[in-house]
Amino acid sequence: MDLLKKINDKLIVIFALALAVFQIYTAAVQFFPAMTQRSIHLGFGLAMIFLMYSKKKEGKGWITTAIYIINICLAILALIICFDVALNWMDMATGKRLVFPSTSDRIFGTMLIIMVLLATKYRAGWAMPIIGLVFVLYARFGNYIPIESLKHKGVAFTKIISMAHNCTEGIFSSTLGCSTEQIYIFLLFGSLLEVLGGGQFFLDIANCALGKVRGGSAKAAIFSSALFGSISGSAVANVAATGSITIPLMKKSGYDAKYSGAVVAVAATGGLIMPPVMGAAAFLMADTVGITYWEVCLAAFIPAILYYLALVFAVDLRAGAQGLKGVDPAEIPKIGTVMKRYSWVYIIPLFILIYTMAALKLPAYRSCIYSIYAMLLLALPQKEMRKALKENWMNILVDTSKSCLTAMIACACAGLILLGLQTSGLISKLSSVMIAIAHGKLILLLLLVALTSIILGMGLPAAACYILLAITAAPALVQMGVPKIAAHIFVLYFGSISAITPPVAMAAFAAGPIAKESSSKIGYCAFYISIPALLVAFCLAVQPELCLIGSLPGILLAIMFCVIGVFSMSVGLQGFLIYKLPVWRRVLWAAAGCCMILPERISSYIGIALTILLIVSDKIILMGFKKKTVEV
Repeated sequence: MDLLKKINDKLIVIFALALAVFQIYTAAVQFFPAMTQRSIHLGFGLAMIFLMYSKKKEGKGWITTAIYIINICLAILALIICFDVALNWMDMATGKRLVFPSTSDRIFGTMLIIMVLLATKYRAGWAMPIIGLVFVLYARFGNYIPIESLKHKGVAFTKIISMAHNCTEGIFSSTLGCSTEQIYIFLLFGSLLEVLGGGQFFLDIANCALGKVRGGSAKAAIFSSALFGSISGSAVANVAATGSITIPLMKKSGYDAKYSGAVVAVAATGGLIMPPVMGAAAFLMADTVGITYWEVCLAAFIPAILYYLALVFAVDLRAGAQGLKGVDPAEIPKIGTVMKRYSWVYIIPLFILIYTMAALKLPAYRSCIYSIYAMLLLALPQKEMRKALKENWMNILVDTSKSCLTAMIACACAGLILLGLQTSGLISKLSSVMIAIAHGKLILLLLLVALTSIILGMGLPAAACYILLAITAAPALVQMGVPKIAAHIFVLYFGSISAITPPVAMAAFAAGPIAKESSSKIGYCAFYISIPALLVAFCLAVQPELCLIGSLPGILLAIMFCVIGVFSMSVGLQGFLIYKLPVWRRVLWAAAGCCMILPERISSYIGIALTILLIVSDKIILMGFKKKTVEV
């Protein structure tokens, strides 16, 4: 048994390093043809997933031994099948073999479909593989469906296998291509930045900028999470990296454990939609919509800022309600000291990343690899960083390979789902079905998509959730007149929010042990805090100006109304402005915020008028209260 564990552990490291070398070489030099690139990427990924699953089943006895043996065999088999595709794809994807797959194609293709579904279950839970299996079975047996609108002729099993295994229409679709061409190299950039101390640098900058103001510890936590999360692209990693420092600091400042954990969870989740790097879903979005990654960054910028503004307003009002002050100045580092200590190692690579994508219009992966080169060149002359790289270079490569597995297998499974939709013809009907369920009302359709996202978010990571919604829901929004980029930003927004959607809120579960509080309580608190941001997401679909679509005056006006609306909603939810508000005034503040966030100008003007009336009346009430206090 011990020998099996050692073999298993060594194979994980070997395959992780092999995947890292392959990805770095292809990103730095030249990509292989699509089928070769994607099959090798998937082969190493599947092998690692099966081997890593065995480690979750630690124990003794013949059952554990059997699990190790089975998964080692599955890992080897996955490599054989995927390398067979890499070597023979030209014969497989052309001529007679594509129409009439060989016996080996049928066997390997069937096994690959099963392994992809199984590996997806191992990494993302039951929801996505079940959906994938349902759509594949629907493609094959759709002729037996009793519902006429969903019935089709049925697709031959050989055609399903051929499409899934022999070409780029199934498992090896462009979705998986996004994982191998974009996601991996950005995850490597984030891992390298973290090992070199980027997380601590962002935290120090945040404390210098915001630590002294009211609720400074919470605002510093938000700012540092936004900076670090925009690079790491993982809500859970963001919580683990920044929360271990910011959550205790918030608790020390007077915030309770539940609220501290919730703020960090919400802030960490926002990193998935915060340019310039964002999360894996953003790369998938660029590929799906057919635009550059930089265009996705521009479209997501204002929604991301509004997301964090909602959180800043919430923590500031909460601090005011509790009478909390800023962080003790003695605990805040000097800005000069922070900037002198290797700041160029982090700032210059980020500048290169943004400049090469925005000004030079380079592909995202190429910009990222240049940023990695710059970071290494700047770090190597520094003794401490050189030591950190020497001690951790293998961990950086292995951890990056491990961190890409969930997005990778979600992309492969999404290829199966898309295959089932396309071959059955359901993809052309699905939008009409969703619109019919919503009775042709856009607001009902948006609510349906949001609810679907919340349900999927209970069992799927953000990238997987986005993929499914992009395939199934975004086309319906586009058909209803929502601009394509706005529809996908809406879907991306809710796919990311799944990290703080109860009851399975992964960011909250990561924050729970750090805050020493129930993860469920943190999850529900995080969801409550993020309500204004969720309303902004709805506004994206009906006010595309927030995605920088339209005239400059229209864009500025939409932003102004949304900022004031988010503030008013936060006042209503937190129950404080210049004094603690009674329930009926909180309701009025929340209503004013909703009115301003809605797209109709008349409702926005009503919201502005109500907000002004509430501010004036609040000041009058406070002045009266102070006068009575003085008289007493």
